[in-house]
Amino acid sequence: MNDTRQAILKVAIILFSEKGFDAVSMRDIADKVNISPPALYNHFKGKQALYMSVIEESFSNKSLQLISALTIDAEPITRLEAFVLTLSQILVDEPEFKRLIQREQLDADQQRLQYVAKEFFNPFFIALISLIKEIKPDSDAHGIAVAIIGMVQKHLEIELLAQFLPGYRKEQHTPVYVTQLTMSMLTVFFGTKS
Repeated sequence: MNDTRQAILKVAIILFSEKGFDAVSMRDIADKVNISPPALYNHFKGKQALYMSVIEESFSNKSLQLISALTIDAEPITRLEAFVLTLSQILVDEPEFKRLIQREQLDADQQRLQYVAKEFFNPFFIALISLIKEIKPDSDAHGIAVAIIGMVQKHLEIELLAQFLPGYRKEQHTPVYVTQLTMSMLTVFFGTKS
């Protein structure tokens, strides 16, 4: 039974990330898992419940990974670099997760966005704001935290287009490169060295 539930979640993550919440039916998911719709409802009482489980499953340990990077025993700028590298690695290693975040922003369902913010983003975002205040106390820590996440996420999202732009190199979209690029801009802003 647990194997079936995991298979459902795995398929649902892929379908929801590719098509969005509204374009995926419970029948679509049941068909892909090769079970009947009533069997699917034995595991999840409805599409909203399944989707919330998808969010929990796909975001489960990522917040902890990011908090861990922000709280290593190191200088503040090194902790920030560890955060950027960890975020980059997550987004590269798990394309469905990256697309799920994109989908949530595109669909703009307030209830789901609030849930994602509260359950996933808030724990590490609070730690990131605290770290930014430690590095640059007089700054707009919220705005800088959003900009850092945006730099990493958008850089990796634009790869499909970037490959057709002059000067493209595949290594420009690796976690190490994204981290070096992001940190070079941030150290100028913060007036520090990484």
